[in-house]
Amino acid sequence: MAKISVIVPVYNKAPFLRRCLDSLANQSDQSAQVILVDDGSTDGSDAICAEYAKYGFELYLLKHAGVSAARNYGMSKAKGEYIAFLDADDAFTENAIDVMTRISRHGFNIFQFGQYRCHAGGRRKDSVKKGHYSYEVLPRRWAMVWNKIYKRSFINRHQIRFVEGMQFGEDEVFNVKAILANDGLYQAPQTLIQHHFDDKKSLCRGELTLERLEGLTDTLSEIAKRQREPEKRAWIEKKIKIHQNSDLYRRFGYHRKPNGRYDVVYFVREGRTNEELRYSLRSVEENWQYRKVWLYGGGPKGITPDEHVKVAQTEPSKWERVHNMLRMACMNDEITEDFWLFNDDFFILKPVDDNMPPQYNGSLQAQIRRVERRHGRETSYTKRLKHLVATLEEAGKTQVNYSVHKPILINRRKMLEVLDKFPNEPMTRALYGNYWEIGGEDCRDMKVMLPWYDVEKVEREWRFVSTCDDSFRDGNIGRYIREKFPYKSRFEE
Repeated sequence: MAKISVIVPVYNKAPFLRRCLDSLANQSDQSAQVILVDDGSTDGSDAICAEYAKYGFELYLLKHAGVSAARNYGMSKAKGEYIAFLDADDAFTENAIDVMTRISRHGFNIFQFGQYRCHAGGRRKDSVKKGHYSYEVLPRRWAMVWNKIYKRSFINRHQIRFVEGMQFGEDEVFNVKAILANDGLYQAPQTLIQHHFDDKKSLCRGELTLERLEGLTDTLSEIAKRQREPEKRAWIEKKIKIHQNSDLYRRFGYHRKPNGRYDVVYFVREGRTNEELRYSLRSVEENWQYRKVWLYGGGPKGITPDEHVKVAQTEPSKWERVHNMLRMACMNDEITEDFWLFNDDFFILKPVDDNMPPQYNGSLQAQIRRVERRHGRETSYTKRLKHLVATLEEAGKTQVNYSVHKPILINRRKMLEVLDKFPNEPMTRALYGNYWEIGGEDCRDMKVMLPWYDVEKVEREWRFVSTCDDSFRDGNIGRYIREKFPYKSRFEE
């Protein structure tokens, strides 16, 4: 009986097929059972397979049903102690069967081997570190099936098969089942696979759709639900999140589903094309937890939030307009009792959960000194701050600066009480935070005013950043934000 059964699914691979079959025909060890399963090819691949019958290869012709069905059929014909899968556009090294046969004597259920990545300009060998790997810490390329051999009795005992009908990620699903059943795998040091990248029509490089990508995460979710061990269920869920946060998913239009307890509320000026808001929403969708996103005020072109309350902004000053919209939001019972207040120039650079404590930047008195030292005089802004300090002193409250250009969690009832009690106080964030003594964490202000700033420092240390018109439009921080969030959010047309 053959020690190794090699299953080769074939579908319209005529330009590359001889390379694959020659690598099997020229093996130094000719003991393997080679099973060719043609999945209804229409380009002559079946005839090429038939030519190789002289080497004792078994050929089965099926109606087109996909690679998973072809592999499953090949597994039903396998007789070897171990099963290997070889894609029709790849190849084995000339000693692959010999090495697989020798190393299989160790008896492990899953062996993984190294690969050569073959491009037009040459090939590059993957570095591998041999040894046993638990499912919690796996080696690179763990999700592929073409770089492994599996003990057939183990696969059959656990009834592990490919999910037929899947059009992307069927290898990963198969391996999730196998690796969890085995609690890991063994990485062998040898490099036996030549993985080629010259087929431009390969699914992983040319025919992806959002539906196919989501088919993978949906299937993994179903497997997670059936896991009895919480640790393994959590491991699968972590893999799903990695996929959903990847550039590949966002490139094809994947949008994270809302997953927070609180709404997010933006105040927006009327009749404006607002690129800062566009990128702020992209950062919120990628890195923030929220229930709904509300816009109060104007309706920027091309942006459709979950809810939009149009507000004609006739008040003479910005502060009065903000007061009016804030009051309207706090009176809206459809908004969560606590909601995150955002500015359109807030950007969330790293994932943040909705338990973030309030943020403040030292005392109001220190803020007044900083601003007046920078300008060399009293400004309209510091006049308002001094008015607020007097208001808080009279009320016997602390005087912390909550205007740190970061999101702040507002309680609708408490904010309304502050607005009613102090109708002429423009500095609402600091008034609210101090009056209700919400506390929080002392941190620096994240407002970037200058066009040029240390982007590496921001990337390394900051979770948030806020811009002004100049620094977003012309500065390196603005370019950094546009490059970091290149894909449309679900709020964009």
